[in-house]
Amino acid sequence: MPRRYTLGKRAAPKADTRARIVAAAVEIYRDRGRAAASNLAIARAADVAPATIRNHFPEPDQLSAAVFDAVFDELEPPSTAIFEGIEDIEVRIRRLAEALVEFYERSGSWWQAYQREPELFGDWSSRVERYNQRMDEFMRAALGPLGADDDALAVVDAVIGPPTHFALRRRGLSAEAAIDLGLQVVVPWLDARRP
Repeated sequence: MPRRYTLGKRAAPKADTRARIVAAAVEIYRDRGRAAASNLAIARAADVAPATIRNHFPEPDQLSAAVFDAVFDELEPPSTAIFEGIEDIEVRIRRLAEALVEFYERSGSWWQAYQREPELFGDWSSRVERYNQRMDEFMRAALGPLGADDDALAVVDAVIGPPTHFALRRRGLSAEAAIDLGLQVVVPWLDARRP
């Protein structure tokens, strides 16, 4: 007599297996880099067979994309909700800077891994593009009435963005001092730009 098959009973273990594979890959990417994330290494860390990884992720870029998504969710990017009810541009930009700095601090090791490993540029290019769009939307929300001004967005991004933030931190400034310095530069410029 044939065994009765119930999809629901197999779906949960399959999702759990996929989650274990992604978690193992995230750990390997973080600790040893993408080059160390072979199917065998991930299989050992996830306690699955290498064929199981190929079953869940037939193409290597699919697993790499799943790693990016997991890391992005783990890092909790900031939300535009932090600007609700605030009209003052200086307060909005301070909130923007603080939220971005918290995000940069959480994601610093991943930013360095991305810079260090050229393979990730290709693997993550479409996802990084979406990330950049999301950050632009976040900054535009902070700018309020100046949100449609591309020059204002460019200046805020340049002054408060990751390269400047990490450069200031390397020079010995605290996160708070880097925020204050950025605000001293950008807020008067934005005030002069408003109609």
